[in-house]
Amino acid sequence: MKTATVRDLRNRYTSLLSWIGAGEEIVITQRGKVIARLIPEKDPHTPTVDWSQSPAVKRDRSASRVMSAAESLEIIHEASGKW
Repeated sequence: MKTATVRDLRNRYTSLLSWIGAGEEIVITQRGKVIARLIPEKDPHTPTVDWSQSPAVKRDRSASRVMSAAESLEIIHEASGKW
């Protein structure tokens, strides 16, 4: 949550709009007191994903081998040079 003053709202509204566009909630204050909240509108047509039904989440990992810290570190070092 971001905070802005009434002056910020008046003088930097484009910045505040970009914050709202990024999904931030903004609290507007005047003389140190909260007077309003700007909350981004949720699009009712945006589909939601139920990750609990994902095959990756449902997969049985009980028979999987757990990697050691050294193996994990090796994979990280191999991948780090590619990016």
